[in-house]
Amino acid sequence: MNKRRLSYGLLVTFAAVAFAAGCGDSTPPPETPAQASATPETTAAPTASAEATPAPAPTPEPAPTPPPKPSKDKWVGKFVQDFSGEVKDAADAAAKKAAGKKDPDNKKYNAAMDKAGKAVADNTIENTADTMTWSVKGKAAHTVNFSITKGDDPSSLTLKLNKDGKKDLKGLELVVTFSDDTTFSFKDPFAKKDAKNLVFKKQ
Repeated sequence: MNKRRLSYGLLVTFAAVAFAAGCGDSTPPPETPAQASATPETTAAPTASAEATPAPAPTPEPAPTPPPKPSKDKWVGKFVQDFSGEVKDAADAAAKKAAGKKDPDNKKYNAAMDKAGKAVADNTIENTADTMTWSVKGKAAHTVNFSITKGDDPSSLTLKLNKDGKKDLKGLELVVTFSDDTTFSFKDPFAKKDAKNLVFKKQ
């Protein structure tokens, strides 16, 4: 009898355990939230940045170099004589001769060169298309009427001098050489002897 009760009790216990396991809590277990992949977030920014960044602009081509000015255009304007070239060389020789050998500090030589440089700086030329006015210390020394015979070459200009005031120069030819757009030189047309090459720079 006791064995039957024990067996019956075990059956009841097993049945209760099985029922609890199969039908105990009807609440479904919480679903584990799907973890968002980090890949879209990390790759989205570079993609958006790449789309937003404009393509580099093409490098512009350099502007074409303008053609050189013809000499007849560079000739027009106001210029001052430059203390250089043959004029400076002549002043140097004269200053050394004047200073002599007894000039240890070159005071006499330097004073002579300064004087020569200042004298040259007093010479100016103002040119138009047909007139050259040469002034010394602001006063016109020569007012020369001319015509241009060659003026399209950028480095050379040829003038036919007609009159210096009332003096007829009888078509004396003057060749002007340009070293750049603002500097030219020519042999002194008014020198009585030993004409030197004079250099003028635009003011």
